[in-house]
Amino acid sequence: MSTQPHRDEASTAYVVLDADDRVIQVGEGLRDRLSPFLGHVLWEHMSDAEPLFGPGLDEARRKGSQVEFPVFYRGRAERLRAVPAGDTLAVHIEPLAELDVTTLGTLKESLLRVEAALSAPASEQLGPPMPSSLRALP
Repeated sequence: MSTQPHRDEASTAYVVLDADDRVIQVGEGLRDRLSPFLGHVLWEHMSDAEPLFGPGLDEARRKGSQVEFPVFYRGRAERLRAVPAGDTLAVHIEPLAELDVTTLGTLKESLLRVEAALSAPASEQLGPPMPSSLRALP
């Protein structure tokens, strides 16, 4: 099963965080998953994700420039692009692959897709920054 989004969905799959990692805006492409987090620190709802996501977000803030990094979280391989602007951070989330546990065969195939997605260079995965999230930044 492919998790590649339509271009419109990918362009709106972002979340904007403040300096304390509080969710201050959610793009349309992630509303179903992340709207309940609005106004809350991301790690309050995804505490087990902080060791995976946190270092990349911290690096983007520290460098003051865009950082891309792959993550595997809750059965999904995703590539994140953290774009800092002042005290906020737009985090674009692009699905790469998802585990399919329907049968041993589909699990094997999906594990191979996840492995390939996580090992591919970032430049092969993401396009240019999405204007919709950049407009959300102050």
